[in-house]
Amino acid sequence: MAQVGKLRLGIFGAARNVPFSVIEPVRNNPDLAARIDIVGVACEQGEAENVAKAWGVPTSFGSYDELLADPTVEAVYNVLPIEMRAHWTVRALLAGKHVLSETPMSSNAREALLAQRAAEDSGRVLLEGTHPTCHPVTARVREMLVEGKIGGLERIDLTLPIGHSLHGKTICTKTGALLGLGIHGVAIVRALLGDEPRVVSASAMPSEQDAGVDEAMSISLRVPSGVEAHLDLSVKLSGANEPTTFEVLGNNGTIHVKEWFTGRGKSSNEIALETFENDGEKKVERVDIRAERDTFYFQLMVFVDEVAEQRFRGSSGLPWEYTKGKGPSDAVRNMALVDSIARVAGISSRMTTTPMPPPYNVIGRSKL
Repeated sequence: MAQVGKLRLGIFGAARNVPFSVIEPVRNNPDLAARIDIVGVACEQGEAENVAKAWGVPTSFGSYDELLADPTVEAVYNVLPIEMRAHWTVRALLAGKHVLSETPMSSNAREALLAQRAAEDSGRVLLEGTHPTCHPVTARVREMLVEGKIGGLERIDLTLPIGHSLHGKTICTKTGALLGLGIHGVAIVRALLGDEPRVVSASAMPSEQDAGVDEAMSISLRVPSGVEAHLDLSVKLSGANEPTTFEVLGNNGTIHVKEWFTGRGKSSNEIALETFENDGEKKVERVDIRAERDTFYFQLMVFVDEVAEQRFRGSSGLPWEYTKGKGPSDAVRNMALVDSIARVAGISSRMTTTPMPPPYNVIGRSKL
């Protein structure tokens, strides 16, 4: 793997997940600390200095523009609110920074497409933080499917409770199940299937506190081969301690995975395989991962590896040049599927409220 010094990373925003999704993985893993240097955090409303002190980050920036103007900052982790996220991702790319964006990368698929174009035009790496797809357990299950361990693939069942979300329980209940959890659900399904699903059905349960927020969703997807996927999403606080699980069914067996990440090194990392022949043989395979190497460790390693590889090869951020992560085109596909689910469920997709900077405020002749 090509390595070109430490990647100097700045953070946009003071989201509550930053300590365990960025700060702790770097501090707890010497190999990652040798690759990334967290140099500063940018906040507004005068929060930056207190946040930097609390997180042990050396530099505070009083505005996002101030961070972007610093030539020593090479990359940005963007955890700003969803309605601001794509705008500042594009601003960072135009300033010559690589970007790792929190999920979802944008409010809608059109914003995601414009962010992709900005990454290509600026020659910088842009990845969406769908961290479960970076985890070795997800990769191993995909390998097992390709190897035919359960015969022909028939169905995937995925359950994502509120505890899966990084936004925090209170924020997640305001964001809703589809944007708060569904973006991870569709990314996991697409990674396991290796194909592009279409929406068969989707229904939303509105929150009693706010009818405009989807508290729970039931979604059915299908790929052209006929394989189906079912997602159950819920931001009900009563499910805060329920595990994230998925089950993959084939015509000769079943794969069960339960809570393969939590963000704090508590992953079980176990894959249970049950086959239907030989009197229903059952096996449990454990992916050997050190406790401190959680899902966010792998996400950050994918990001820094991608930046290093593209630098080494003199690449320019085009879709076919991504070899470690899937690139922004994957985020566009994720968001397009989320938008389709919203339409079928009869709920409103998020509109653009923070205009993108020119020339990325238009697609063809349509203004956002």
